[in-house]
Amino acid sequence: MGTEINTTASSIEPLFRQFLNNVMNTQPKIDPELIVKILLFELNLKRFVGPDIPHVNLYVYYKDGTDLHKKQEEGRDKYPIEITQSRWGDGVIFSGLMGIRHVETICSDPDIVRVTGKATPQHN
Repeated sequence: MGTEINTTASSIEPLFRQFLNNVMNTQPKIDPELIVKILLFELNLKRFVGPDIPHVNLYVYYKDGTDLHKKQEEGRDKYPIEITQSRWGDGVIFSGLMGIRHVETICSDPDIVRVTGKATPQHN
């Protein structure tokens, strides 16, 4: 008696695709995988002692011609996290403890065209 592998589509897959589409439609500038990671860390970190939001590095890309130094300074005035220009001079990096609410606030700037990044459950 062999083990049969079900080759039909998963019942969860269409729901997940719909969820990702909703995420992309709601926050089209932000990498949807990053959003999912941040949300998962936020849910899981509530069970442990310490910060209940993950450490996030956002790589923020702006419209051509945007003064990145000015964006850096504006960010430093608004947010209590580290903000630096990327080493290639093509964007600004926002780094610190951030929940999805913080990320959405940062990404509400109309000059932003795309946001990628990384999230980890603990500070570097």
